[in-house]
Amino acid sequence: MKFFLGIQGKFILIASLCIAIFASCGGYLIIQREKKLYTEQIIRQAKSIAEISGVIFTNAMVYKELGLVDDMGLTDYLDYYVSDMLLKDPRILYLVVLDLRGKVLSHSDFREFGKTYTDPLTKESLRQKEVTVLPREFLGDYDRIDVVAPLRISTKSWGVCRIGFSLEEVRQGSLALRNEIISMVSLMLIISLLVISLLGKGFATPLVELAKAMDRITEKGDLDANYPDPGNRRDEIGRLQASFTWMIKRLHEANREKIRARDLMCQTEKMATVGSLAAGVAHEINNPLGGVILCFKNFTEGGMDAEAKKMHVEVINAGLLKIQDTVRGLLDFARKPPIEVVPTSIHVILEESLRLADSLLSKKGLIVCKELEEEMPLLRVDPGKIEQVFLNFIINAIHAMETNGTLTVSVRREQELCLIAIGDTGEGIAPDVLPRIFDPFFTTKEPGKGTGLGLAVCKSIIEQHGGSIVVESQLDKGTTFIIELPLAGQ
Repeated sequence: MKFFLGIQGKFILIASLCIAIFASCGGYLIIQREKKLYTEQIIRQAKSIAEISGVIFTNAMVYKELGLVDDMGLTDYLDYYVSDMLLKDPRILYLVVLDLRGKVLSHSDFREFGKTYTDPLTKESLRQKEVTVLPREFLGDYDRIDVVAPLRISTKSWGVCRIGFSLEEVRQGSLALRNEIISMVSLMLIISLLVISLLGKGFATPLVELAKAMDRITEKGDLDANYPDPGNRRDEIGRLQASFTWMIKRLHEANREKIRARDLMCQTEKMATVGSLAAGVAHEINNPLGGVILCFKNFTEGGMDAEAKKMHVEVINAGLLKIQDTVRGLLDFARKPPIEVVPTSIHVILEESLRLADSLLSKKGLIVCKELEEEMPLLRVDPGKIEQVFLNFIINAIHAMETNGTLTVSVRREQELCLIAIGDTGEGIAPDVLPRIFDPFFTTKEPGKGTGLGLAVCKSIIEQHGGSIVVESQLDKGTTFIIELPLAGQ
């Protein structure tokens, strides 16, 4: 079936149908013509036999009128002639001699002798003045013809001679001709199909190759494969192949330009990212480093009491820890340490994250609204990493809200995903800021209160688990982070 959907198959199918239709119509017309000619020939022969028989029967009637033969002799003569005609010509179905009243003077079936016919066919026969083929509607049988020859001389009439001729020879001849035509057409059709297949293959092969090449381009984007050579064809297919080759060359050029532009853009983006990272790292390290340098300078100048030295040591230690946290966060984001997944209840991780943030929630007087779907299967996740993500979102939500806000935590199943939503009723995120919240070192907090790596690390952890994060936020209404994790695990 797939073969006939292609251009070669359609070409063969259409050509075959055309040949079959034209051959069938031509064969039908030939059969009808030969049948008509054969029937006309039978009618001419039947008229000749009827005319000769009419003359012989008329002479017999004249002999009877002259007294040369009696009734018995006439009957014997007629019966002998009728029997002889049936033996000589098997096409004659019956032969009957009728007088002017329709009485049977002689019949090929001796049982009909002496009967008087009054049917419409007999009446029509007695009205004829010359040798005539009776109309077919009088017969009710289209497998024979009836020929009538009047027994008359001038105005003197003695009756009619009616002969029924079988058309079986016509039917048999038509069947034989039909079988010959079918055999001849079948042979011609087979030969034509072979020739058409060869021609169709030569015609369709270039188009098939072009279609395959186009499939490779559209499905795989493969512009480097070997494509058909247009050759020296000067017909429409040759022009199509030449146009296709020209298009491939243009696509190659466009693809090279695209790759060059992409490389340039990647290089530009890389430099911008390096600059952003360098600025972020410099900002996060310079602040505590400035304090550390100042404390060391005070130490070198001397003149400090024990209490001042202790305070300076604490400042130096806090600054170094701040620098260490910044570098550790940057390394965690850059190297993406491997996760260790185990079957874990997502409800347990959420409850533990809320418990760790309980003091912050109580301090601000925030309301926690939990909507946890009970029938939730275990997820294959790294509990520590996922807890880090949840805790980060919960703390961000707490910081975003004033007192008497509401923290909403929900867990639900949607097809093959587990959806964890953590929302707040805070100020929301501005539309121009929303696309950048996952960028490394991007933060809206005051200097010294955030590294800008928290959300970037959270996004990296979720992607390591095969999930994703969706953010929904409206100004003055709040923000909701929706974490999607596959139920089947990583």
